[in-house]
Amino acid sequence: MDASIWQTCFAPAPDIEAMRKLATIAATTIGVVAFAPAAFGATPASWMQVDKASQAACLKAAGLNDAVTGPPIRYSDRLLIDARVVSGTWPQPHMKGAKAEMLCLYHRRTKRVEVQEIGHPLPQEPTVAIKDIWWKAVSIGGKPVISGSEVTLSLGSDGKVGGKSGCNGYGASYQLDGVQLKVYPPMITTKMACAPALMTQEQAYQDLLGKAMTAKVGNDGRLSITTASGQTIRFIRK
Repeated sequence: MDASIWQTCFAPAPDIEAMRKLATIAATTIGVVAFAPAAFGATPASWMQVDKASQAACLKAAGLNDAVTGPPIRYSDRLLIDARVVSGTWPQPHMKGAKAEMLCLYHRRTKRVEVQEIGHPLPQEPTVAIKDIWWKAVSIGGKPVISGSEVTLSLGSDGKVGGKSGCNGYGASYQLDGVQLKVYPPMITTKMACAPALMTQEQAYQDLLGKAMTAKVGNDGRLSITTASGQTIRFIRK
C-alpha cells in the first residue's frame, strides 16, 4: 500500500493530500470494473439466445439429415467456445442412411463455427452365409472341373468340412474366423479307384483344400477358397 495512504488511515491528524490520492485510486478502480466487458450470456435470457444461435449454426454446418444436437459444453469467457455433438444420418445416397456424429465448436463472440466428424467405422457389407451350404466346384487351381464329375464341399457349423472330391468322399476338421480358413489334417477319404484324370483332379483338389487360407463369397455369389500361393478353388451353390 502507498505509504501516504497508510499514513492517512492511521495518522492522528488527517492528511488532505493523502485523502485525495485515496479518492483517485478508488475512482480509477471503480471505473475499470464499471467499463470491463460483460461476460457473454450473463443472464439466463442471454444464455438462451447464445444456445439458440449455436444450435442453429451447428445444425447448418453439420449438414446431416434428421440432425439433432446434444447440450452445449460451455468453456469460459477466456475461450468463448461452446462445443456440442450433432447426430444424424449422412445425406449422400451411397452412404445409404448410415448414422453420423459431428463435433461442433461455436465461438460465442465471432459466431464462427467448425465441425469435424467423430470417427466411426463405415457400415460393413452384410455377411454372406458360407456354412451349412452345399457348394459345387467349377474350377480347381484355374482348371475347369472335368465334365460329368462332381466336386462338392460343405462347411458345417459343427466344425467339420466334407463332400465329394470327384471320385471319393472326404472329411476333415476346420476353423473359419471371418474369411480366414484353416483345414486341419488328417483328411479322411474313401478308397475308391477311378479314371486317372479323375484321380489327378481329386488329388489337386484335396491338396489345395488342405492348404486353404481364405474363404470368401464374391458379389456374384460364388465361393472362392484360396491358398497362400494364390491358387483358388471356385464354387457355386449346388
